[in-house]
Amino acid sequence: MLKDIILNSFDEIFITDGNGIVLAVSPTCYELYGVESSDLVGKSVFDLERKGILNPSVSALVLKHRQRVNKVQETNTGKSVLVSAYPYFKDGELAYTYSYSRDITELETLKRRNEEVAKTLAYYKEEFNQIKEYKYLYFENKKMEQVMEIANKVADLDVTVLIEGESGVGKNQLAYSLHKQSFRSNEPFIEVNCGAIPESLFESEIFGYEEGAYTGAKRGGKAGSFEQAKSGTLFLDEIGEMPLNLQVKLLSVLQNKRITKLGGSREIDINCRIICATNSDLKKLVEQGKFREDLYYRLDVIKITIPPLRERKDEIEPLIEEFTREFNEKYRFNKHFSSQMITRLTEKNWPGNVRELRNFVERTMITSNEDIITFDQEENRNHEESDKITPLNVFIEAIESDYIKRMYSKFPNSIALGKALKISQSTANRKIQKYIKSTSQN
Repeated sequence: MLKDIILNSFDEIFITDGNGIVLAVSPTCYELYGVESSDLVGKSVFDLERKGILNPSVSALVLKHRQRVNKVQETNTGKSVLVSAYPYFKDGELAYTYSYSRDITELETLKRRNEEVAKTLAYYKEEFNQIKEYKYLYFENKKMEQVMEIANKVADLDVTVLIEGESGVGKNQLAYSLHKQSFRSNEPFIEVNCGAIPESLFESEIFGYEEGAYTGAKRGGKAGSFEQAKSGTLFLDEIGEMPLNLQVKLLSVLQNKRITKLGGSREIDINCRIICATNSDLKKLVEQGKFREDLYYRLDVIKITIPPLRERKDEIEPLIEEFTREFNEKYRFNKHFSSQMITRLTEKNWPGNVRELRNFVERTMITSNEDIITFDQEENRNHEESDKITPLNVFIEAIESDYIKRMYSKFPNSIALGKALKISQSTANRKIQKYIKSTSQN
């Protein structure tokens, strides 16, 4: 009966004595090892291992370790074989070994294919995540295609980039996307709004300071933005608002890759990439003596200009859809804009660009009582709001919010806004933070 089992087994059965001499082998060994069973019987498994017929000999491992062994063999016929071998003891002595071998070549092939599929999926997932980094930046417009073509070329190059565009077009989103596509993507992305920092604090914020540098300085000093960025990216937004006396220092940093903290004398090496953005015409600022010419040409290595939303109106509809998804998820709504409403919105110029559109979508979705938002509902809502009684402080705040947002689109930094509205820069900065920065993307 044992002989019949060995002859008819689907798995290859291999039996040796206590010295490793082969006693019996099932015929299926030819398919696995390319050797007839009759050529193996009577041979030593140690000799068969040396000749490469068994690679390795699992029976030899059982004889050596005197315990069960599971092993995947690679045979000289190119097969992958899973072998389970066991010792058989008689009167305390290892008398025999027996093993079962199963061809798992197809399984190994499937495993490798699955690994390749997993790698491919991981690759496309990474590609998808990179595309997601371009949130609020679409590719359906010819001008934006050109923007993205340049961005993709320079993303992984260690070169200074200057991003130009009106307030609200998405400059910081593009800067962050360049960072995430670069080899620095796992390092910090530090954003500094040059128009929001009072001039008296600018140097200490950007370059840091040593202990005792000035009255009120923190004990132990403070790392500035350059140090915080480490080997990542430092994004200087509204670079045109940087004070003239510090522009010299920035130029030195760009050239020498070293900084000196306020109140210090020791030079510190830096390794971050610099990306700058502006909504001003830097060339005009140079002509007016408000921006250093040498710094301008140092920054103007790679310039990317994001066109305003009025020049890429074909992107308004996908932006509305994106914002609708965002706020439906955020507020657990199930609201949508009617096709008529979307058509009307695509006809508008949106001087505040993507930021203004996003604020409009959010405000409209919050205040609408219907799941399908139509143009007529929006008009009626505006009339109703003008008729209903509202607490004075709420009404004043709403008027102030709208006014600050409109003025900020014309004077897009705290210095310019403060001068235009005849308020202090710190007051202007608080208004910007309250009404704009807390709910918007640059």
